[in-house]
Amino acid sequence: MTRDRITLGGCPKCEGAEMTCSYNFFDNDDLVIHSWEHKCPDCGYRVTEAYRSDDEDADPPELGSDYCPWCSRHGQPT
Repeated sequence: MTRDRITLGGCPKCEGAEMTCSYNFFDNDDLVIHSWEHKCPDCGYRVTEAYRSDDEDADPPELGSDYCPWCSRHGQPT
């Protein structure tokens, strides 16, 4: 698993400046997972989304699983 995290600022709940966007990537043969989290350490606001290659009922995101659904940044597996 790899993790890519940046600080965005601008929490929608408290307007705190330390809001983070985290991207996690997991690849194991036939299973690929892209997961995203926006989190504010000031007020605890948190939203998450994950995309799994084995989820047949999921609608693929418009930009792609490696783009954040809230800020549209491209995740970079390390």
